[in-house]
Amino acid sequence: MRRQFWRWMILVTVVAIVAACSRAGGPSAETPASSGTGNPGATASPSDPGAPVDEAYRLRATLTQASPPVSWFNWLPMLAITGDLRVVTAGPMIAVYPGPLLPNLQARPLSLGGFDKIVQQARDVGLLVGSGDFIPPDPAPGAPVGRVEIVVDGALHVLVGDPSRVIVCVTTPCVPATGTPEAFGAFWQVMSDLSWLEGDVGPEAPYLATSFAILVGVEPAEEPGTGQQVVTWPLATPLEAFGEPVGNDAMPRCGTVTGADAVTLRPALAAANELTRWVDAGAGPETGIVIQVRPMLPGEDICRDLFGPAE
Repeated sequence: MRRQFWRWMILVTVVAIVAACSRAGGPSAETPASSGTGNPGATASPSDPGAPVDEAYRLRATLTQASPPVSWFNWLPMLAITGDLRVVTAGPMIAVYPGPLLPNLQARPLSLGGFDKIVQQARDVGLLVGSGDFIPPDPAPGAPVGRVEIVVDGALHVLVGDPSRVIVCVTTPCVPATGTPEAFGAFWQVMSDLSWLEGDVGPEAPYLATSFAILVGVEPAEEPGTGQQVVTWPLATPLEAFGEPVGNDAMPRCGTVTGADAVTLRPALAAANELTRWVDAGAGPETGIVIQVRPMLPGEDICRDLFGPAE
């Protein structure tokens, strides 16, 4: 099934690019393949506010693009609010090369009243009624599409639009018309900086993921430098058998690590960089394989969401 899904995703990508170039109006076809709602195989369209809800999260704001899913494996949500009211975002990274393998995730506690204020912002600009499709009629070909999944009164609302589509104001107040692409852009801007919530949001602290998605066998674009780090893969499953192929070839492969295996693997991931090569126990350094790692937030299954259910 995963190989069939991969071929289907490439076809959808081509169709989405052609549609973006030729469309004069109407809804966008450029939406992710899976809602990530915790119901394997389910999809949540913008017009389905009653889609299955995963209580592990209350809001996720993500970007997608008309390109092969492998290229957005490492794209973290712009913002996620977990079911226990923590705001998770990507923090600053150390400006070194090669950079750390794991991203710097930060979490801030959020009051229930603070989340209600975010929901009210979406209501005020008319995003919680209608189809949820706020793609402008003239999108730039290949431009990223913003996707917001927000749980309101037990129902999942999926909103899509152009995060950069904001009105340019000469005078104040600067308020977009409700239910427009500009309203979606304004809401995206509101979410990108929650300082307006003041006392409803607390200080940042490191967020430690309890599960990881791992993409094995995708070589970095840069040439490896000298003194390359080689690390022994600490899990019992060998790298060549880890996860499932995401295409017709044996590599790359995508798999998830949870529970005790995630605890075992975390120290090695934290000490590695993006060019580190991993070898199975007893193997020589010439067998080393590069991996990419995506910490998973509550409600996510990155391998399934990007590449489809495993066979």
